[in-house]
Amino acid sequence: MTTVYLIRHSIRMPNSYIETYNTEQEKLLRNEKIILSVEGEKRAELLCSKDELKDIDVLYTSNCVRTLQTAKYLMHNQGLKANIDERLDERRSGIDNTKEYPDWFERQYFDENFKTVGGESQKDVRERMREVINEILDKHEEKRIAIFSHGYAITFYLLNYCKFLGVFDDKLKYEFNGKIAFEKQINAPEVFKLTFEGKELKGLEIVEFDDIPYNMGI
Repeated sequence: MTTVYLIRHSIRMPNSYIETYNTEQEKLLRNEKIILSVEGEKRAELLCSKDELKDIDVLYTSNCVRTLQTAKYLMHNQGLKANIDERLDERRSGIDNTKEYPDWFERQYFDENFKTVGGESQKDVRERMREVINEILDKHEEKRIAIFSHGYAITFYLLNYCKFLGVFDDKLKYEFNGKIAFEKQINAPEVFKLTFEGKELKGLEIVEFDDIPYNMGI
């Protein structure tokens, strides 16, 4: 049995902290460079001290600063090195079309091909996430693996195995093997524990900690 901890990064620094941003860099690069907030750093350090995340064999992160900043405490505590893979990055959002599609948030979960100009669809993200995680499973069979990624990337990936039931009071509702797997807004950080036999998902649960209360973290 292989155990994968699929972890959303901690709280990022809000855009409201930036007064001016004089750059010609593309939106994607600017997004990759977003850092954790002060509270995000504290929560990341607390998370990585938990017994549940001890004895990790291998660690992967997306290509974004905020995932590596979250993971660094686990790396420090356990002498791990990061394997950075851009396929674990967040969904590329493209051009904002909120006015045209006010229901865009729910729509992207029901319609796997829905996307903005220059952005990625659920299917695009789901398939690249599955590709990289399958490679990780092949390479590290029967190990304990920590993968630090992003909210959309993780919830889209889980649609490879779960049925999406809808959004209720801003909470995503997923079903796995005929049972409710989760019904919540994703925390920052958030830990999904997945157990695999080969590439077959056998178990899915959210690991929650009383001293890391809910904060969407943007």
